[in-house]
Order: sequence, then C-alpha cells, then structure tokens
Amino acid sequence: MDLRDLHGDWPKLNALLDEALALPASERSAWLAALAGERSALRETLARLLVHAPGIETNDLLAAPARFGAPADDTGADRLSAAAPGDSVGPYRLLSELGRGGMGAVWLAERADAQPRRKIALKLPHLGWAPGLAARLARERDILASLEHPNIARLYDAGVDQLGRPYLALEYVDGVPIDRYCQSRALPLRMRLDLIVQIAAAVGHAHTRLVVHRDLKPTNILVTENGEVRLLDFGIAKLVQDDDSGEATELTRIAGRALTPDYASPEQIRGEPIGTASDVYSLGVVSYELLAGARPYRLKTGSGGGSLGEAITQVDVPLASAATADPALARQLAGDLDAILNKALKKDRAERYSTVDSFAADIGRHLRGEPVAARPDSSWYRLERWLRRHKLETAIAAAIVVSVPAGAAAQAAVLTAIAAGAGVALWQAHRARLQARVAEEEAARAEQVKDFALSILLGANTDSGAGAATTAVDVLMMAQQRIESELTGRPETSVELMTAVGDGLFGFGRLDDADAILRKAIELARRELGPRHPRTLAASVVHGAVLVSLDRSTEAKTLLQPAVVEARRQNATHALVDALRWLSSAQFNEGDVDGGVASAQAAVVALSEPSASASKLDTANAWASLSNALNVAQREGQADAARRALAAARHLYGDRLTESVLATRMLLAKGLAAEGKDAAALEALDLVLADTERFFGPQHPQMMTIANFLGQVRLDCGDAPGAVAAFRIQLAAVERKTGGDGAQLGLTHSALARALVAARRREEALPHFEASARFLHEAGGANALFAARSLSGRALALARLGRLDEAENAFEQLAGVAWTDTEHAAHAGRLAILRGLQGRHDEAITLARTSLEGSRSHPSKIVRATASGALGTALFEAGRRDEAVALLRDAIGLYVEKELVMSADHADALAVLGLAEAPTQR
Repeated sequence: MDLRDLHGDWPKLNALLDEALALPASERSAWLAALAGERSALRETLARLLVHAPGIETNDLLAAPARFGAPADDTGADRLSAAAPGDSVGPYRLLSELGRGGMGAVWLAERADAQPRRKIALKLPHLGWAPGLAARLARERDILASLEHPNIARLYDAGVDQLGRPYLALEYVDGVPIDRYCQSRALPLRMRLDLIVQIAAAVGHAHTRLVVHRDLKPTNILVTENGEVRLLDFGIAKLVQDDDSGEATELTRIAGRALTPDYASPEQIRGEPIGTASDVYSLGVVSYELLAGARPYRLKTGSGGGSLGEAITQVDVPLASAATADPALARQLAGDLDAILNKALKKDRAERYSTVDSFAADIGRHLRGEPVAARPDSSWYRLERWLRRHKLETAIAAAIVVSVPAGAAAQAAVLTAIAAGAGVALWQAHRARLQARVAEEEAARAEQVKDFALSILLGANTDSGAGAATTAVDVLMMAQQRIESELTGRPETSVELMTAVGDGLFGFGRLDDADAILRKAIELARRELGPRHPRTLAASVVHGAVLVSLDRSTEAKTLLQPAVVEARRQNATHALVDALRWLSSAQFNEGDVDGGVASAQAAVVALSEPSASASKLDTANAWASLSNALNVAQREGQADAARRALAAARHLYGDRLTESVLATRMLLAKGLAAEGKDAAALEALDLVLADTERFFGPQHPQMMTIANFLGQVRLDCGDAPGAVAAFRIQLAAVERKTGGDGAQLGLTHSALARALVAARRREEALPHFEASARFLHEAGGANALFAARSLSGRALALARLGRLDEAENAFEQLAGVAWTDTEHAAHAGRLAILRGLQGRHDEAITLARTSLEGSRSHPSKIVRATASGALGTALFEAGRRDEAVALLRDAIGLYVEKELVMSADHADALAVLGLAEAPTQR
C-alpha cells in the first residue's frame, strides 16, 4: 500500500490505532473483527500496523509506523528504499539503518572524506509523499542549529545530496530510551530524579532559544551508558515567536496533529496555541511515569474516541504515591514528590511551574531536603524539612523548637555551626561521667556548651523578641556578645564557643567579623589555658584559615606553622590536616610552590600515621588539597589525588551534591585535562557545570570558573562552537555577578571573541573584542596589556573580513605596545596574516617566522600548530612550495595529536598543504 493512499484517512487511522493499543494484545484480534461501517475499511491497514505494535507508541505514526512501501518520486523511483550500506549521501557513507518512520529513515553513517570519522545519525526523508516535508526538515535544521547544550543531540551538518535528497547529520547517541534505561537497571529514585533534572536542563535551554519541543516522551529521551541524557527529535518543535494563526499545513492535514496523546498537554489535546508550559506538562508526565512506574492516565479510547483526551483535559491526575504498587516507593513519593508532580500536571497552564527550570529547582530542593515551592510554606513544613537535613541535631532541635518562627532559617544555619558542637558535647559528657575527676570537669564544660547553644537558638525565636528577618549571621553575632558577657570565668567553654562562632562566620563569608572574634578567642586561650591547650590549637587553625582567605598569608603562616608542630605533639589528626592544607595555600599565595606542594603532601601522609584518627572528611580534604597543589604547580598526579578525595567524599555524602564534592570533581576534570585525557575531561566538565548550576544557580561564581575552563579545553580540542557556548555561559554569569569588576568582564569578552574567530564568526567577534579592550583599559594596570591583545585580535578579524585598510590602521595603533615575549609572538603572527593578504609576502614570512620562533617552547600544541601553519601558508603564497610543505605537515601533525574535532584552522592547513603538494602546471 502506498502511503499517499491514506491521506484522507490518516487522522482516523491514528485514532483507531490509539484505541487498539489501549487494549491488551490478546483482545486486539476480536476488536479488529468487530470493526463496522467505514471503520472496517481500515481493518487491513490496522492489522499490518499492529504487527509492529511493540515498537509503536500510542497514536504516534510519525515515530515508528509499519514499513509500507515508501512513496515514489516523480520518476517512480523509490530513492529512500534504494539507500543501502556503503552508499554515499553527500560527504557521508551509510553504515546501517537505525530506524524508519513515516517521514523518513535514520542511518548510522560516517564521513567519507578527510574529515574525522565521527559516527553520526543521518536523517533522510521520504520525498514527494506529502507537501511540507521539506519545510519541516528545514525547520528542524534551523532549530537544532540554534541549540548547543550537552543534553541535546547536536546538529553537525545539513545539505542536499547528489540525488537531490535533503539530509540532516545529527549526533549519534548510543543510548536507550529513558524508561527502558531506568527499568533495566532498577534505578533508585534519586538517580531517576537526577536524570529528570538533566532533561529539564536541556528543555530549559531550548526555551531560552524560544523553542518549544512539543513531543517530550521516553523514546525522544535517550540515556547513554554513562548516565547522560540526550534529547532528540525537534522535528515538530515550534518557535515561540512564530505566527500561530492555526492555519494547517498540507502535511498536518494528511498526518493529523503531530503529537503523542499519552504525553500531550491539555492545550495540545484541545488544539490551542502551544507555549513552554506545554513542555512543562509533558515533562511532568514523563517524570510521573519514571518515578511511579505508571502513566497518569490509563484509559481505553471508546468507539466515539476521546476518553483519553477527555481525561487529560478534565480528570485530575492521581497522586503518584497512589499509582505505584510498591509500598516502599509510595512512601518515598508521598509528600514533596507528589506535590511537585501535581503542580507540573495542572490543567491550567497558569497553575503549573512557570518554567522547566523552576520544576528542576524544586526537585533540587527536595534532594537537598529543603522546602519545595510546590507545597505550602508553613512553619511546620519548613521545620520538618530542616530536621530531615540535620538528623544529627534533631534531638536538640526537637527539645527547643515548639513552633518555628519566620527566623527558622537562621536557627537552622546556626545549628550547623554551633549545635553540631553541642551534639558532640553531649557525647563527651556521657563519656566523662564514667571517668575520674578530670573527666567530670570536661562533662561540666560539655553541658555548659550544650546549654549555651540551646539558649542561643531559643533567643532566635520570634516569640522571644527576635525580628522576623533575623539571619544566621545576626544570630552568630548575638551569640558572640552573649559569650563575652555571660561566660566570664569559664575560659574553656568561652574559647570553644567563640571558635565555633568564628568558624560559622567564616563559612558565611564574614571574614572580618570572623577575624575579630578568633583573635579574642586566641588571646583568651593563651592567657587562661596556655599555648599548648587543645582549644588554643583549634582556634589558631581556624584563624589561620581566615587569614589565608583575607590574603594575609604571611600572618597566617605565623599561626599555622606552630599549629602543625603542636598538632603533631597532641596526635590531633584533624587539626594537623587542616593546618597543613591551609599552610599549603598560604605558601602558594606567597610564591613558594615547593613548600605548598610539600605541605599538601604532608597532610596526606598524616592520614596514615600509626596514631592517626582521620575522619572521611579529613581524608577528602587532604587529598583535595594535594590535587589542588599539584594543579597549581603543574605536576603529575593531580587526577589520582582528586579521585581519592572524591572516593572519600562519596563515603561521607553518598550521591548527595555538596560544594566540596563539586569542587573535587572540578579538580578531577582539571587533572584529566592536564594528562591530555581531553574527552574524559570534557565529559566531566559538562556534568560539573550542569550540577553546579542545579545546586547553586546560574549566578554562582563557580559557574564562571567552570565555564571558562570548559571553553578553554573545547577550544584547544578544536570544538570552537562548543567553546562559544561555554564562554557565553561564563559571560552571562559575570554580567549577573553583583559588583563584577571590569577586568573580569574584559577577559571574558576576550575569550568569547577568540572562540568566535575560531568558529569563523568574525563579524560577531568584533564587538566583543571592542568591549574587552574598553573594560580592560578602564581597569588599568597590568590589564592594559590584555587590552592590547584584544585590539590585536580585532585587527586580525578585520583583516580576515577583507577590511584591510581598517586592519592596517588598527595594527599601526599597536606599534608602541611593550609586549611580553609570548604576546609579541602571537601579535607578529596576526600581523603576518594581514601582510600576506596585502601581497607583501616577504614581510609576512619574516613576521610569521618570528611568531614561530617565539612559540616553539609554548606548552600548547595548538599555539605551536597555528604558528607553523601561518609560516607554511606565507611561504606557499610567496611561491616557496617545498619549504611550505614541511611546516604545514608539522602543523597538521600537532592538530591531529590534540584535537578531538577538526578545527577550521586545521582544515585550512590541510587545504593549503593539498595545494602545495599538487603537481605544478607546465
């Protein structure tokens, strides 16, 4: 049967297939036999379709229909069916068919030319069977070209082959649908939630580009072996700003609305205009299915059609906890997750989450044990969430909190800083009562710490007079005042609590306040307890850390070096590790690289001393400090140290994200990059960036750091478009940062401009070069040289754009710059390109040779390759082909060693080499 014969009946066929698939397989034959009237005319077609039912989703003929004969083109030839393994389509060689749908087939293919042998998914449409296919394919191409996200399958290429067939070359994702992935691995709930957050990140990225997916469902969401999500099939996606007049295309009239009813939003079912809220709903359905193991609606479509649609538009979704048959799972879903899914699946789009990012943020809050936006923000609910996050302090909290006031957040934060110490003190008190008189004194002190900590928390209660806006820092500062006024004559208790308060202020970034209170604590400890007392040691280590963070490293060393000696004497492993790792930071700050590495190594050695009593936290901190030290010193072993730190952190935190876990994962990524394991480094960086945004939000300073490093690695691996995307993330974070300085803005604009040039988007790069120079000039000082570097890059971009007079003028204005050796070599290479374009070949060769000589010792293979390629090109343009060949081969060899993706510069060098090696015409 020709698909064109079904044009008029396609919507009816879709509806009947929906009805059939809602039945158990054993009942479908009887259902087919009972079809009557005009419905019976489609019996044979339905029977053939149902043979393929295991691979077909309800009412989704576009995803995987039965394999009817594909339509013929105007000549009667079936171009698509003629495709076979080994055939060429444009620059690609077909390897094997991955799947076939109503609109075309998808093939596994690879480049057939000199480009990298990357496996790709090549989408080939049927031709001629329905008007509008070409337009839809063009839309998919344009939409995918605007999306650059690690969780979205990337578009690599698009074109028309030698037979006139349009094609899309997409990232080949070696993965399985997300529902099968979760089922086959019996994935725990937390890991399923992590996958959902990845989907939300991809959909959210599309929404920021004004693209609505409109067909989110498990078969369009693949998961790789590494647990990475890839969102596929933007073939029916819609641009938000498009005209939504409702006029149906011919393709739509033939195929019916392109949607999958089980995952469609109420507004899709009703045929209303579609916006981002529709994707929120569909993601809610997918999430419901992944978490509860069932879809929200399991209704059979009757002969009149529409009961599924009616349910979606009218029937309230049952709670996920009620839909699962697993009692343990039901308990996990009850509460927050029920509320989150319920909010995502509201009939009224105005009642749903406003964005998928908001949906993901609520999941993140649930995972961290924080109150979620989907539930009422009552005092009791916030208290329950806090108690879940701080199980260690639950007993203390329960004893003092009867109703949680508006200042509960402050109480929670203070418990983290003080009440944890109170919990330890209770344990110490229990032990002390079993010992002799000296230990009895320790028990009394522990009780004092406990009582004082509890009284501080009670003081934060609004019923006690505290303001509703009381913050954790306010409570810590009030605690300090009370320590000084109420604990006179109890120095050991005072010092312990002052150290805890100082440490808490340090954690909140109140460095000057922490410095002041810790100075008082050390003075009191030395005077009343003696320089060798354990409380004196503890206060000295924390104060040393604060001083390092205040960039007062010399002063910090005067505290930390004696603390190391004293900690060894006391066999105090925790104090020793902390003192050594902060001493390492102080030494690096003062330029003592060898000393910094040695101190970090000593912290690791301390873990295995015979008398050591290291905790998992000590182990994680020590190895992380060593990884960081080796990174700064550019020495081997950073990745291994980071792995050890991460292993200890996993024992401590499980799969929970924390600031220290994210920092350690970043160290591992840096270590992998330093070892030349770029693919692994990029994979790690993509995950760290996504998790950091999920944990802290897009405005956090770490987003700038991670995005910058990700961009640099991508650029060094030849992936200029990926670098552009990373640097744009960095720029957005820098611009959002309150009080972001001009130098930081200037350097970020410079990085983005260089990536745009590498991506051959030179016109776009010009304003970023100009902004970079402006910000860096305003910052002054050493930044002036970086401003000149940006102006040099702008001059080269002008030259490459053919604006030679403007480029000449721009280079002339840089004639008096006092370049460093490295910057002089780079600038000379840029000027050499202009001279070559001007036909001044001897000058171009001289300048390019200067650039190459200045770059020979550069650590970057890409910098050396660029310099070799520039000189080779200059020699070729001057007619000195034999000399050019060797240099161009050197450049290409360096590119091949380093790049994961062929860069434009690499391709240019290959092209010039081909010309240089071609036989000359006689």
